[in-house]
Amino acid sequence: MSNKNEKRLHTFSIPEVKPEGWLKRQLEIQMQGLTGKLFDIWDSVGSYSGWLGGTGENWERAPYYLDGLLPLSCYLEDKEHWDIACRFVEWTLGSQDEEGNFGPVASKEDYWSRFVMLKVLIQYYEIKKDSRVLPFFDRYFQYLYKKIPQVPMKQWSSARIGDLLYCIQWYCEREERSYIPALVEMLRKQALDWVDIFADFPFTRPAGYYYDWNKEYSHFSWEDYHDTMKYHANHIVNVTMGFKYPAMLSYFFDDLDYEAVSLAGMESADKYHGVASGAVNGDEHLSGNNPSQGAELCSIVEYMFSLQTMLEAFGLPCFADKMERLAYNALPATITEDFMAHQYVQQANQVLVSKAKRNWFNNNEESNMFGLEPNFGCCTANMHQGWPKFVKSLWYRESDSEVVSMVFAPCRLETEAEGKKLCIREETEYPFKEKITYHVEEASHDGLEFKIRIPGWCSACKIYKNGICVKEVKNREKTGDVVSVCRGIRTGDKIEAEFSMEIETSHWFHNSVAVERGPLVYALDMKERWEAVREVAGVRDYEVYPESDWNYALEENPSFEMQAGRVGVVPFSKEHPPIRLKTRGRRLDSWKLEDNSAGTLPVSPISPDGTEEEITLIPYGCTKLRVTQFPWYKKEDK
Repeated sequence: MSNKNEKRLHTFSIPEVKPEGWLKRQLEIQMQGLTGKLFDIWDSVGSYSGWLGGTGENWERAPYYLDGLLPLSCYLEDKEHWDIACRFVEWTLGSQDEEGNFGPVASKEDYWSRFVMLKVLIQYYEIKKDSRVLPFFDRYFQYLYKKIPQVPMKQWSSARIGDLLYCIQWYCEREERSYIPALVEMLRKQALDWVDIFADFPFTRPAGYYYDWNKEYSHFSWEDYHDTMKYHANHIVNVTMGFKYPAMLSYFFDDLDYEAVSLAGMESADKYHGVASGAVNGDEHLSGNNPSQGAELCSIVEYMFSLQTMLEAFGLPCFADKMERLAYNALPATITEDFMAHQYVQQANQVLVSKAKRNWFNNNEESNMFGLEPNFGCCTANMHQGWPKFVKSLWYRESDSEVVSMVFAPCRLETEAEGKKLCIREETEYPFKEKITYHVEEASHDGLEFKIRIPGWCSACKIYKNGICVKEVKNREKTGDVVSVCRGIRTGDKIEAEFSMEIETSHWFHNSVAVERGPLVYALDMKERWEAVREVAGVRDYEVYPESDWNYALEENPSFEMQAGRVGVVPFSKEHPPIRLKTRGRRLDSWKLEDNSAGTLPVSPISPDGTEEEITLIPYGCTKLRVTQFPWYKKEDK
């Protein structure tokens, strides 16, 4: 084992990147919604929490919640919610026993929930530089070093050791301890081997092809599932968390090409279980790439965080492409515009939201309803990290003299090191618009190199510095890369990037097509009827019914009329979407509901029914009912 593999990129600390524009508004909506209310209305993370010494839930839910609440309250300078988060932090820091373990007594033997709280403390340290945190980590890691030979990691803890390695690596960047190499070696032996899984991906079909959940559930105990059905290896949240595992090993071992393993794992998951939104289907286990299967919200936010860690480790712009696809499509689509209700699982083709039996592997009948706690409360607790951690993924340092704009959204970078200040304001309506303007408000670094990612979907771009074109790319092969814009930015400089956002189609399950423009995927704009079916703690649960036809097919090479508007108060608004695409389609009467979802897509090309009609597509993230992956017909079939 060696520690010679250094990060390719380094994130800035939470206080150094500040959201602005539509992104800040999105965070404000989140805080006004469930993130800001859960402590008062949901006992799992409230004042009776085991993570405050109470008798309530004492496992993962409070740490999950804090993983989003704490950075969000910092970004918004929200003292009320910062103080709530700090109550949990203070209790946690005071809970460490003489062995080094910490947390609620009732769950003291659990490892996994502690990994999440360590991630919370990392963010807390970035913000406050509290001197208690590093010794706290040291004592806990020494506890693990002594404990896990006798009580090994298993189940959730074994599957999610990558998150613990993330925390250990973070600590190693600040302190050196002689026992760490031996601890990491033990953890590697006890971990679910994601390297082996990703290198030779075994789950090429939906979990239901391999396992009968009802038989598993009736014949085996919880302890048996890992062996009888490889429960943790094909659990969707474990898989998306597991994507970071090879990247974390790369910091401690140099025996494999871990970058190649990570890419292979993502490619296999997309090939066999991916949908157009960027999500990997899992309801609750890997469920194939039929767009009527579900993708769990926890898996979306955990995939985004894994991508952030992989960007740091390997520096590949394709990870930023994937992060934007998830953040700008799958994330907003599965949470209501007011952030007051969410789904457990979303569908890429989602034409009915209701309490009904669907073809889920082992989720319940409420799973695609919008509400406080559909199916299970893990997503209620965990969804809050998505947008705040996305903010931290916008800017990276490649070295002390190189700064990289890697993921695009309106924000401000403010950093100072050794008396040298840098302040860049990023002004943009990306991902809806193609232009990004960087205002260098202060730069006292001599020779600082400014770099920018060219997205993988982009075939042409122009980059200007102070009105002069310094980079122009035409007919570019669509592979993402990072380019140097200039060396030596100065106070007052203005850098502008314009990316060609062409409307394109991509092919998916049963040769269906999805419509894309830049990082956005577009879906059928359906009329929706929302019905509140119950109310718990002031939060309504909803079913959503279609009030318009959904079973359309598109022409083989459709033409579009684009109507661009402004990004409103609600960035991902259905009523006022920033972009509309007008095109034509024909109904396919044989494509009907099956098991309360859009029936299995016919293999395209197909022979549609009816005459051509004008239909409208809007950004996927603006929809709650939608068709995203369409069958298509040839022109001569008219």
